[in-house]
Amino acid sequence: MLQPMLETLGLSTMEAECYEKLLPMGDVPMATLTAAMKRHPQIVYRLVDQLVAKGLAVTETRLHRKYVRAEDPKMLERVQLEKLRKIREALPSLHALQHQPSEARVRVERGVEATRTLRRRAFSELPVGGTYYILSPSGEHFYETVGREHVEVLEQLRTKRKITKKMIAMESQRQYLEREEHWKYVETRYLPETYPVPTSTNIFGSTVYIQIWSADPIAIVIESEEVATSYRDFFETLWKMGRK
Repeated sequence: MLQPMLETLGLSTMEAECYEKLLPMGDVPMATLTAAMKRHPQIVYRLVDQLVAKGLAVTETRLHRKYVRAEDPKMLERVQLEKLRKIREALPSLHALQHQPSEARVRVERGVEATRTLRRRAFSELPVGGTYYILSPSGEHFYETVGREHVEVLEQLRTKRKITKKMIAMESQRQYLEREEHWKYVETRYLPETYPVPTSTNIFGSTVYIQIWSADPIAIVIESEEVATSYRDFFETLWKMGRK
């Protein structure tokens, strides 16, 4: 019985019942569907109209008789994709309406998956053509901990959305980064310090997170427009000091 699944896709109980009943019947007169549904004709006609409005049924009048057939079930997928597209379009407006606390919110996230999720979130939330800032990129730590196959997926998402990754690294990292960071939309400048830095600071939107590469990676996440702006200003100051 498909009715519960159809209801999760946004159909009412009776719409799901009608669509499931109609699928195996093909192109049939409304009277045939009404008899199969065992409901009052007015109810069945209303249900069919609702399915037509959702793109899940088609009606046609031939010789003064109304016929109906179910649309290809792939329409269910198209309908859900269209809903998802509209949700994504509305997200920036919804975020703009959302109350933003004046105080910074700080939380700690642990583990490799948390690190992957933060980077994926950044590349998904930033606007197309946006900028992701990294102060002291982790280089080998990032590639080895996150996994090269995951880095590949993340970088494909970033380049698809034309997000620039702007990095300030230590001169000692130049050889490694120039070998590994072969993707488009990457800008890097180097500072002369040669000592290893155990943390990496990442900035996107109103989020700053400091990555600590311990045995179990730790990310200190700060959500604050004020803090993020301050870090970006500091980044731009160092950027002017760096060498290409």
